Formats: sequence, C-alpha cells, structure tokens
Amino acid sequence: MTQPTIEQLQALEAEIEHTLYTLIDLELDEAYQEMTTLFAKLLAKVQAAHLIDYKLDVLVEPNNYASETCILLESLLEAKNRPNKRHQLLTHRIILKIWLRKNRHFIDELLPQMF
Repeated sequence: MTQPTIEQLQALEAEIEHTLYTLIDLELDEAYQEMTTLFAKLLAKVQAAHLIDYKLDVLVEPNNYASETCILLESLLEAKNRPNKRHQLLTHRIILKIWLRKNRHFIDELLPQMF
C-alpha cells in the first residue's frame, strides 16, 4: 500500500471541499439521489487514497490531515460508532448528515434558511 503524495492529498482536500459545497446545494434542492451518487464517488476517491477501506473503516489518524478531510474522516468514525436502531446498515445518507452538520457554513448560514 503506497501512501498518497502531498500533491495528491491537496487535490483530494480540494475535491472534498468542492463536493461538500455541491452537496449543500443539492440538499437545499432536495436532490437526494444525486447527493448519494456524488457522495459515493467521493468516498471511492478517499478509499483510493488509502484513507478508508471498503467497509468504510478509517485507516489513518484524521487529525493528521487538512480540515475538510479531517472532518469527513471524523464523520465516518462517528457514524460507525453510533448505536444503530434495529441494526440499520450504515448508509451514505447517515454519514452525509453527520458531515454536513459538522460544517460551519452549513450550520450557520444554510440550516436556518431551511426552516
């Protein structure tokens, strides 16, 4: 397993940030199917960088990475550690909800507009 280069991690961070803002826009438009598809593609890129495995287990220490990457990895850890009602499967939607709620822009500006 090769470690990603600094340039690859910077590109991944930019991709994560871009995807986050796109997902926020899709959330406002209630385009949930597109959100799931886009988020699945992002998780595949994070997996290709060897930060997570196919079971969505985090393989690295989140605090060693840039802010949006760190928040995404922490969201995955939190989603995995949550008690599941009726043994629900961990879904992209669950992880996505946690991730969006950890983002300051979403909490401060967009969430209040939704009500």
